Amino acid sequence: MEDLERLADTDAEPMGLDRRLTEYEAWIWYAPSGGSVSPELVAEIQTEMTAIATRHGYPERASEKQKSSFDFDAAKWLAGHQHLASPELLRDDVWAFQTCVMLQELVVWRYSARQRARFAGGVRNTLQRLWMRGRTLDLGEEAGSRRWRLLEGLSEDAMVQIFERASIASDPNFARAIAEGWLTTADRIGRARMEDVMRRATKLLRLRNQIIDLSFLAPEELAAEVSLAFSRSSAGIPQVDPTDDVRDDKRPFMSRIGRAFRGTGVGRGSLSN
Repeated sequence: MEDLERLADTDAEPMGLDRRLTEYEAWIWYAPSGGSVSPELVAEIQTEMTAIATRHGYPERASEKQKSSFDFDAAKWLAGHQHLASPELLRDDVWAFQTCVMLQELVVWRYSARQRARFAGGVRNTLQRLWMRGRTLDLGEEAGSRRWRLLEGLSEDAMVQIFERASIASDPNFARAIAEGWLTTADRIGRARMEDVMRRATKLLRLRNQIIDLSFLAPEELAAEVSLAFSRSSAGIPQVDPTDDVRDDKRPFMSRIGRAFRGTGVGRGSLSN
């Protein structure tokens, strides 16, 4: 972490792969998993993640939109790689190696050198969180162009509500059902109103899961339980105008101000009187 602090304050050239493995040798160990180390795979991950980040502004300061786009593309790549489907990827230290040693510059760029949780293994690790999201929300090649619609459609808050709760994230079917429920409800009431609704719905579903093990329900029964939770959580919230195809949270800020003025009558000649 001291190295990362220095990295954030200098414009030093990134270290090459071989030097990294030598520089941090004392902090790298290999679990007795029965497999073998693949330098080629490590190099491929480093190269591809850097290329994705570069497409979204790295190493310059990135906007929130660029960061979100990086998360989406990186999650797709990590989830779709045939050699990243091993149970070994469930180990936190595998991801800590990637973020602390192999891709430390990207973590500093995406967050900062001071956000330790983004380097440590776990649900907030910069890359581990993306791999978990991609693996869980991947609808498979048979879904065609809709394969990544859950990954692309959910807000960051919705992702956190799903993947930072072990009772939900540990069951991919449950997680996908909640994601579907979120998208359906967001289409009905608007994405901008979903934060509180999502929190209430996840609380209801986690309580329900204590009474009935939702993992044993048939897909249609699980979908019904999720739909009921979202309906109860959004009760009283009016539907969005179906003719308005731009959601509130994606509308430019000034556009939303103008829309509010139009709703009050301001701007229809009232200022000229």
